[in-house]
Amino acid sequence: LNKAGFASKVYCTINNGYFYGFIDGVTLTVDTIRDPLISPIIARAIAGMHAKIPQNAESKPVFQETLTSWLSQVPATFENGKLSALNSVVTSRDDLAAELKALDEKIAGHPELRVGFCHNDLLLGNVIFNNDKKTISFIDYEYGNTNYLSFDIGNHFDEYAGVENPDYSLYPDKSYQLRWLRFYLEEYHACRDMAEVTQEDVVQLYNQVNFFALCGHLWWGIWAIIQSQNSDIDFDFADYARLRMQEYMKQKKHFFNLL
Repeated sequence: LNKAGFASKVYCTINNGYFYGFIDGVTLTVDTIRDPLISPIIARAIAGMHAKIPQNAESKPVFQETLTSWLSQVPATFENGKLSALNSVVTSRDDLAAELKALDEKIAGHPELRVGFCHNDLLLGNVIFNNDKKTISFIDYEYGNTNYLSFDIGNHFDEYAGVENPDYSLYPDKSYQLRWLRFYLEEYHACRDMAEVTQEDVVQLYNQVNFFALCGHLWWGIWAIIQSQNSDIDFDFADYARLRMQEYMKQKKHFFNLL
């Protein structure tokens, strides 16, 4: 990542972490993420990361494998304890598995989906803006891996809601996304020496991204269920899981059939 220009130099590693160079700048907020001067820089930076970081030709998207692994760590039912709040949305691991199966079947029918290196956790706190240089940097690549490029973007759009008290009404609307996605595609095409971006390209990516924004809610909903059982961090992961699954069910009727 450092050699490709997308991360600081790592100076040393320890048992549960590592030390890397300081990145000058500020993390973004639900307001600055939409700034008309900043958002195109973000779009181009994500496109550059997707286009320039080399991948092994045999690498496969981690979406299905990761969620299948995480599901094996989820309790069979949510009847007791903190996870009982989930019962208003989903009642069991089998419910989650059924949702993943439906998403997998959709994805399997679309071999044209682009795959490459993805950050997989582009929340506001992992995006650094340097006002003096007008540059964007990314941090915390712990979930970085090969994945569907549209997942990285859709997940990023999900994070417009914020983390502490997520407000999903802040999810970017279609007109905003179409502008953003054109900036992204123009940079991606330029990096890969591809043909000029067409409106059809932008609309196709819009459909893919919003389908994967739906997938992002399932991804982090399942993750939060596991964290609620294991994490010592002072955060209500069970309620966060409920919020993500609630939003998944709400948006399913809008986004599932876009792919």
